Amino acid sequence: MTERRAEPTAADGVRLALSFAPADFVEGVAFGVIAAAVGLGASQAIAMSATAFSGSAQFASLTVVSDRGSLAAVLLAVVALNARYLVFGASVAPALSRNPLRRVAEAQMLTDASWALAVRDGAPQRALLVGAGATSLVAWTSGTAAGVVFGGVFGDYRAVGLDAALPAFFLCLLLERVHSSREIGTIVCAGALAVALTPYLPAGAPLLVVLAAALALGRP
Repeated sequence: MTERRAEPTAADGVRLALSFAPADFVEGVAFGVIAAAVGLGASQAIAMSATAFSGSAQFASLTVVSDRGSLAAVLLAVVALNARYLVFGASVAPALSRNPLRRVAEAQMLTDASWALAVRDGAPQRALLVGAGATSLVAWTSGTAAGVVFGGVFGDYRAVGLDAALPAFFLCLLLERVHSSREIGTIVCAGALAVALTPYLPAGAPLLVVLAAALALGRP
């Protein structure tokens, strides 16, 4: 007789997510410091982390805002960078609550890490998704709050090297997704194109052009 495996709980998701929560907190601090420095108010920065809850989208927004880019450029960059969540969301949708309000709240907990934990055994586990996602949300948002409140201690964030946080964040996202020489070539071409276009296009526009070019070059 085989022993039935216990269903995972939200507490299990929290426990699994605790190992990377410090990284979420530190990244949130970096976001908060830079957001305050470019003129985003404390309440706005914290609200963005609590609602947008996306490092890639939020850091991309900062790059556009800091260069006085348009709202359209911000929105298009955010949509492009988070398109993968359409696939992630579809894969876990059957496990979410049927109650509309609870379903929305549970979907808000979807991150790369919480998704990976939720589907690690095949069928998506709502409890793991919620527990892991909530842990990341608390760490990310509290880190943002700490960054905007105590950011003044650092003075000019560029003086302490935090200006490298934006490119470093996206570089890390790239490195974890590189699996072939073709993808490396796509990255190099896209980066060169962004540098070449920056002096001639409005803030945010080079990012959009690069995203389109990367998609075109990356197609088989």
